[in-house]
Amino acid sequence: MSIELYLSFLLASLVLIFSPGPVNVLAMSQALQSGWRPALPCVWGATGAVLLQLLFTGLCLNGVLLLSPHALALLRWLGAAYLVYLGWQQWHATKLLEAASDGTERSLFWRGFATSGLNPKTLLFFPSFFPQFMQADAAWSSNAQFGLLAASFALLFALGVAANALFSARLRAVLHHPLRLRWLNRVFGGALVAMGAALAGAR
Repeated sequence: MSIELYLSFLLASLVLIFSPGPVNVLAMSQALQSGWRPALPCVWGATGAVLLQLLFTGLCLNGVLLLSPHALALLRWLGAAYLVYLGWQQWHATKLLEAASDGTERSLFWRGFATSGLNPKTLLFFPSFFPQFMQADAAWSSNAQFGLLAASFALLFALGVAANALFSARLRAVLHHPLRLRWLNRVFGGALVAMGAALAGAR
């Protein structure tokens, strides 16, 4: 794999990671409500789900989903329902959250994990994305190339979502006013519901 191809992969990955999505909305919302540190469990949970999806991709388990439209449809509807549920909760939030306790940190971890893991588009996208940056005649084997790309993507994903949370937390003082917070909750809640509806309607 040439350095130019690897740098192209990193650039493409950054564009994907920083584009609007359910995980970024969730992490930014949590950071705005309770600070960037309590948002980190969401980041780690989402990163854990991405690592599992990358592992499935590497093992070609995504082919099972591709061959089973019922499994894919079930996963899509579960993901859509979960996003709508998160959006409904966010829409009706009326105050800032307190600093997370141990139990809340666990729940935020699993919330991030579910938000990322219940998105079948990732399982379908990875197999078409990564091969574009792999070379058949490279000195490294295809497995080694995929391992490098997967590890790089997971690291960039964790750092990118954490950076979004940190940036959002810096706006917390500005948006601390109850009226601003209510409208912000509705923006994030509406965004999550819209993403859930889009996921449910995906074919």
